[in-house]
Amino acid sequence: MLHFPGSLVKEVHKTETRTYIGSAFVSTADILAGNGVVHIVDNMLGGTDFQKVNGSVVSINATTIRLATQAIGADFFDEDQLEEMAIGVKTLNIPGFNAIRELVATSNGGLRHHVPLVFDSDFSREETSKPDEKFKYPALEDVQRPKSDEDLAFMSVLQLGSLIKSKKVTSVELVKLYIARLKKVDYVLKAVVTFTEELALEQAVAADRLLTKGVYLGPLHGIPYGLKDLFAVPGYRTTWGSNLFKNQVINKESWVYQKLKAAGAVLIAKLAAGSLAWDDVWFGGQTKNPWNIYEGSTGSSAGPAASTCAGNVPFAIGTETVGSITLPSSRTGITGLRPTFGMVGRSWAMSLSESLDKVGPLCRYAADCALVLDAIRGKDPRDWSSKNIHLEDPFSVDITKLTVGYLPDADMGVVKALAGLKVKMVPFKLNYTVPSAEFIMNVTMGVDVLSHFDNWQRAGLDVGYEDQTAWPVELRRARLISAVDYVQAQRARGLLATEVRHVIESQKVDAFIGNSTDWERVCVGNLVGMPVIVIPTGFKKINGTRRCTTVQTGIYAAPYQDGTVLALAMAYQAVTSHHLQRPPVDNLGPDEDSSLKQFF
Repeated sequence: MLHFPGSLVKEVHKTETRTYIGSAFVSTADILAGNGVVHIVDNMLGGTDFQKVNGSVVSINATTIRLATQAIGADFFDEDQLEEMAIGVKTLNIPGFNAIRELVATSNGGLRHHVPLVFDSDFSREETSKPDEKFKYPALEDVQRPKSDEDLAFMSVLQLGSLIKSKKVTSVELVKLYIARLKKVDYVLKAVVTFTEELALEQAVAADRLLTKGVYLGPLHGIPYGLKDLFAVPGYRTTWGSNLFKNQVINKESWVYQKLKAAGAVLIAKLAAGSLAWDDVWFGGQTKNPWNIYEGSTGSSAGPAASTCAGNVPFAIGTETVGSITLPSSRTGITGLRPTFGMVGRSWAMSLSESLDKVGPLCRYAADCALVLDAIRGKDPRDWSSKNIHLEDPFSVDITKLTVGYLPDADMGVVKALAGLKVKMVPFKLNYTVPSAEFIMNVTMGVDVLSHFDNWQRAGLDVGYEDQTAWPVELRRARLISAVDYVQAQRARGLLATEVRHVIESQKVDAFIGNSTDWERVCVGNLVGMPVIVIPTGFKKINGTRRCTTVQTGIYAAPYQDGTVLALAMAYQAVTSHHLQRPPVDNLGPDEDSSLKQFF
């Protein structure tokens, strides 16, 4: 028997290979004998409070450790090894991890204490450190203000910028127009979380005053826009779409908001994100698709997509971890750009995964996506993954020198249109040996999200989440992913990126096109960090009504080739009109399905 301070007595016993004090294993190296006295070296047992260890609600022993190893596919340890592991868990892991959580994980959303392990999407062998320059966008001359506000609302950012610069319309007028449009249909679209009307009018007045002084900030000067409600704006709620955070105010300026403010853009609303960036359901309801209000817009950039589609904002800012720009853009028939990973800074925006989150524009025109990207891209001092990345100017790309692959599921109408523009079109196969990019995504995102919402789960707040089949289920499963398996998944991710690089290089394509909603492809693109622009390529009528299902195409390229995908999208839209179509939203005509009236 050994007597510990505080009158705690523990029995010493041995097996053939181990020595234990109580249930604690002590290695031979930890036992020193001298002058007939046994000294226990403060190593494995150092600082252990046995009364607290033994007072655990659930006893951690060889049996519980075996059950845990079975849950993670690692059930290959013998009994003595399991006993040793149990002691290590109790004496090292639990107190150590508790201390770390107390230090960095008491708040949710990944706003602070960023992970220093930085993912780099640059698998190109070429140097990308060329001096960066702003895009040389075209100056539109003699743009006239249309007679109707409806036509004005659906003008491009370039056109609106020309009207503002020539003082044919003011920023204040545009702010009032778009806020009125948002308010008119939000009872059905449920796309707005918070109107920033007071701020918008202040910014619009300032933009108009600058013009009177001869100061023009660029193509976004005085242009209204909406911001996904993951981004912090001082004085306004940042709800993350969740009932649990619906009163949260983060008095910081997110990097994207700062960049847009410097460019002269005017924030008119914070737009709905699916709760904690999952799909299109938030505490205010489900954000609807303006083309078919029977269905949601998908998400999680639900509000930005729906509002842009309906002509209620000229452009909006969304985010994508996996599908949150591409899927709602596809559903609502707009033009959405998911840039190369690291292109746009993310500070003071809710984070799901620091190696996957991307920020991008949702617009009706590809050229507008280029303008907005040019304004928001660049190194963010608080975002270690962001970079000053040299991009080829999409307005200067000669598309006749490009070779573009088309996947088996590509829209042949798009293939023919690009071929007609003298783009070399060739069949393309996106081959790789990784059995499932989706599974790598599930592991990566699950662990990363849980690390940002560890406290949320431990406090039992997940039981109040809007959809109990979504994050609560995913993150409980993620709790059982071992660190080793997470790292192995990242190694598989690296293999995937290498193979995607090889297939693009070996087939000698500058970009490739295909279905924009194929889930495995969405996972591949996000894991690799590739850019994609989603463009509308057709509409299918629903039961003879004006409701439509949109047809979309994705234009993909290797990381840092954002200029190429933008140039191809602009060229396609120059010879087609799908992006000019306007959704019916809540306009019920005589032939409309009468059951739609339930929404009004």
